Amino acid sequence: MKKRLKQQRLGKIFTWIAIASCIVIGIVVGTIWFYSDTLPPTSELRNFTMRSGSEVYDRSGNMVYLFAFEKRKLVSLKELPPYLVNALVVTEDKSFYRHFGIDIFGNIRALVVDVIRMDFSQGASTITQQMARNMFLTLDKRISRKMKEILLAFRIEREFSKDEILEIYFNKIFWGGQLHGIEAAALNYFGKHASELTLAESATLVGMIQRPNYYNPIKYPERTIARRDRVLKRMKDARKISKEEYELALSAPLRREGSSMRQAASDYFIEHIRVYLERKYGTDRLFEGGLRIYTTLDQDLAVYADSVLNNYLTTIEKNHNYSNKMSSISASSYDINTRYLQGGLVLMENDTGYVRAMIGGRNFTHSKFNRMTQAKRQPGSAIKPIYYTAAIEKGYTPATVINDARISLTGGDGKAWTPSNYSKKYYGYSRMRTALTHSYNIWAVKTAIDLGLDTLTDAFNRFGLGRRVTDYSAALGSYEVTPINLISAYTTFPNMGTRVSPVFISRVEDLNGKVLERGITTKSRVTSPQVSYIMTSMLQSVTTSGTGARARNNYQYQVAGKTGTSSDHRDAWFIGYNPKFTLGIWNGFDSNASISSSAVCAPIWGQIMTRCIKLDNGGRLPGSDNPRYSFKRPEGIVTRMINPRTGFLASSGGIEEYFIEDNIPPAMSDTLQFNFYPTRWGFNDELEMN
Repeated sequence: MKKRLKQQRLGKIFTWIAIASCIVIGIVVGTIWFYSDTLPPTSELRNFTMRSGSEVYDRSGNMVYLFAFEKRKLVSLKELPPYLVNALVVTEDKSFYRHFGIDIFGNIRALVVDVIRMDFSQGASTITQQMARNMFLTLDKRISRKMKEILLAFRIEREFSKDEILEIYFNKIFWGGQLHGIEAAALNYFGKHASELTLAESATLVGMIQRPNYYNPIKYPERTIARRDRVLKRMKDARKISKEEYELALSAPLRREGSSMRQAASDYFIEHIRVYLERKYGTDRLFEGGLRIYTTLDQDLAVYADSVLNNYLTTIEKNHNYSNKMSSISASSYDINTRYLQGGLVLMENDTGYVRAMIGGRNFTHSKFNRMTQAKRQPGSAIKPIYYTAAIEKGYTPATVINDARISLTGGDGKAWTPSNYSKKYYGYSRMRTALTHSYNIWAVKTAIDLGLDTLTDAFNRFGLGRRVTDYSAALGSYEVTPINLISAYTTFPNMGTRVSPVFISRVEDLNGKVLERGITTKSRVTSPQVSYIMTSMLQSVTTSGTGARARNNYQYQVAGKTGTSSDHRDAWFIGYNPKFTLGIWNGFDSNASISSSAVCAPIWGQIMTRCIKLDNGGRLPGSDNPRYSFKRPEGIVTRMINPRTGFLASSGGIEEYFIEDNIPPAMSDTLQFNFYPTRWGFNDELEMN
């Protein structure tokens, strides 16, 4: 009887077990069936393509930026160092090579805890599960998403090999900001390809995977180092690295300063080409089409120039105790009204127009407004070479004399205008070379009056400034110009009378290497080689004994250029050139407030140009007499000895001067006369005005 009861009890137990098993199996099968319909088919797993952005390269072929919604550059698993793969496996999924997609015990534990706590925060995802989630699922912390993740992991393991899973994972995983994939992360945080990562750098990137923005090595170095060291310890405990390798990696610095792929110095350059490329190719193709964009940018030069410019302006702010300083603004402040002293520069090749560096402001995060391409600023005396060129064409010579004396006329606003020199002094009878060397304003205004408004307008247009001149205040730079246009206008002089337009992109290729466009150098004939050489000769005097002499600081080659200060000291300029490069520098306030009289630009010109020449010669500086950086005299230019006071040819003694061979002043024995021809200005200016 007892035996029969025992058998009945066992029968009931087995029955309930069978029923429970059927229920469980039914639930599992039902769950699989229910969620399977919402999962991508196996074919879609194979056909899944990761969006790849467009890569930007500098003139040396170094990748400097990536246009992408998800910043990603695809890389093969074979290219990755073994310790990078080992770091990932020991940190994220120790049993990766043994499981079939999920960690059974880990997932059961996570599900139980999720149900008990009802917060669905437990992880336990394998590398395969993370890959499934990142490829096809959301990041919602719900049981339904977890079930889909598990089922999709099974499918992925059936469809892909372990190496294929790792390769997709490394190219897909999120690394903070807009960065996706190990190559983009390596370039962004360390300025190198993933294949070049060290053990310590590999551990740093793997350590970021759980919380990429929290463990950002740029923003939070201390917590990132602690996380990196934990990854290294796991690798050592798993015997993936030796004790010596472990200790060496622990002592390694987190990252080198300035090792990021994207340097702030190139931000304005990159943004400038983005606008052009997006208009031409469309947003989707630029950010997802895998274009390769080869630019004229010299990244090393841009970083150096940006540093020199910022340090110089910071010194000015400090020395003059400006109330608004860039140093007082948080580096992370975004799109603000920058009240501090601004600056910018453009450095371009004279022959090709290739822009090697363009700094549009001191901090792109603070302000994306490009002061070189978008601003309108008064050029001050930097405008004088534009119409002095027209004066040379009309018969002026460096020996032409005008009386630098008081003059009054009607300004553009209809009011009486009495121009003055910067020093508030008058310099009397002065030769053109002297007037340009020391930037005499009254001499310049009289020249402009002599030429006439139509001639001034023509000169502005030929030099690419596109302004109609309606009053003579234009002679002192009151008409606003776009800085890059004025800087490129100066290429006329070293190019023997031919102006070259700026070029930012050398070529664009599609994903298959097909060239879609090439940068075209656009040249415009402005004046003759002889006139341009005369202008260069006089502008050399500006840098040897005139207002631009400080441009020769830290510089040993020939240079010609012109300073400029606008009315009320709102703008300061120096635009200088040698036969190969032109560099223009500007500073001022966005608000057009007055700047300090010492906030000139010439002192840093030589330092930046010297670095440009050094980079142009593979890291070495050629001799000061190198012909590539020395001006060449064209045919038709002659020298004569002149009387430095009158400007006429000297019968004996005198100083040497350059002339176009068919426009040489005569010799005069009466030293009371001056070489006024062809100007209208004689001994009595008022009589001439009437």
